[in-house]
Amino acid sequence: MVYPPPGPPPPPYYGPPHPWGPHPHYPPPPHMYPPPPHDGGYPPGQYPPPPQPFYVPGTMMVPVPVPPAPQDPANNATYITNYIYHGESPASSSVPAIVDEVRVVEDSGEHEWVPTTATMASHLTGRAVVGGHEGWDGSPLWVIRAWHAGDLIPGKLSIRHCAATVVHDGKEIPVQNIEVLCSKPECLRWVPASTGNVPPGAIPGGRTSSGETLYVGRARYQLSVTPGKVHPSHSSCYIGFSGNEVAHKMYDVLCRAS
Repeated sequence: MVYPPPGPPPPPYYGPPHPWGPHPHYPPPPHMYPPPPHDGGYPPGQYPPPPQPFYVPGTMMVPVPVPPAPQDPANNATYITNYIYHGESPASSSVPAIVDEVRVVEDSGEHEWVPTTATMASHLTGRAVVGGHEGWDGSPLWVIRAWHAGDLIPGKLSIRHCAATVVHDGKEIPVQNIEVLCSKPECLRWVPASTGNVPPGAIPGGRTSSGETLYVGRARYQLSVTPGKVHPSHSSCYIGFSGNEVAHKMYDVLCRAS
């Protein structure tokens, strides 16, 4: 095969095979085949670069210590008070009406009235004043007081049965918010009395709505010794028994030992 004389070669031929044979000038050299197709405008033989990782900033919680607020040393005194429960509020039966405030420790520390409830008073075991016992099972009865109908009334707590009552207007009234009398045994004693009289050193246990003082007393009735209230103007000691208020002319009064 004879090639044309040297000179600029004709443009390569990429069409279909010529019907009359090879190219009228010369067949294309092996290196002149069309380049492979590619996308994206990148040079032949290269691929688009791989995707690069990227970072999206977020929020990180960092604990920061906060110094305590400065306090005034002059206002750091601690006060112990006893808020007395006066019964249910007329506006809302679920909210107690707190209308009085007295000191917890009375009579120079000889005894104290500790606020609690009938179901939570067991932690005072060993400190509570035992005023008597139940006649049917011998379980102890503690000396307590509670508010009812405007009176602060001494009464009893059956600690075994978590039941506290006071007496008022001929009835024995169950109470839940109470104060338990606590004292050392050698500081108190029971002194016999009668017809509304109280010995010297008698322990005040409450008062009526008219201001009369009620004292802590106890009386024996049907095998029981039951704490209750001594009402001097009524010449009696009242105790609760089987849902009723029972009056006694002969009774004991809780007094200071010295």
